[in-house]
Amino acid sequence: MVESESVLAQEQGAVARGKWSLPGDGAWWMFLTAEFGTLCMFFVVFAFMRSAAPEEFKAAQALLDPRLALANSLILMTSGYCMARGLHSMRIVRSGASPAFRWVLAAALLGIVFVVIKSSEYGDKFELGLTFSSGTFWFFYFFLTGFHYLHVLLGIGFLFWIALRVRNKPLTPELQVQTESCGAFWHMLDLVWILLFPLLYLL
Repeated sequence: MVESESVLAQEQGAVARGKWSLPGDGAWWMFLTAEFGTLCMFFVVFAFMRSAAPEEFKAAQALLDPRLALANSLILMTSGYCMARGLHSMRIVRSGASPAFRWVLAAALLGIVFVVIKSSEYGDKFELGLTFSSGTFWFFYFFLTGFHYLHVLLGIGFLFWIALRVRNKPLTPELQVQTESCGAFWHMLDLVWILLFPLLYLL
């Protein structure tokens, strides 16, 4: 009786999993949607404030280096590609000793490069005496990029954790869901930065 109930529970779990079309955990996607929606609201407020004081925003924007932001864009997108390759390798090889470990590790290391470049940019701004209170543009600049920066640090931690698990353990449904959820989080950070780059540095 207990065995039949266990089998039934597994079948119900498989059916529930089959109804979920996106990779990763459904609750995690709800969290990502809320995070992204919150940032989008700030994007709209930023655009409204810029329209009210275009000259002030333009003068502040001139102090930014779009080349650093472009470099970070390419680094983060390459990192996202590595994460996608890691997920693909995991599904094909279905083993802990697979190229998935190297791809996920590469994604994490590229994330560190992003953080180093962004930290140097923050250092330059602090040397100029620019902070949250230096004006409306700088409040949004530090808030939006800082919010993204902290999430990148969190994402790097996730990536290293996933890389170690992929290396040392065989692929299980639980590990696959965790890796897909981590990948979704990392790709969301790609998307947010792709929006931040032109919004703060170019437009």
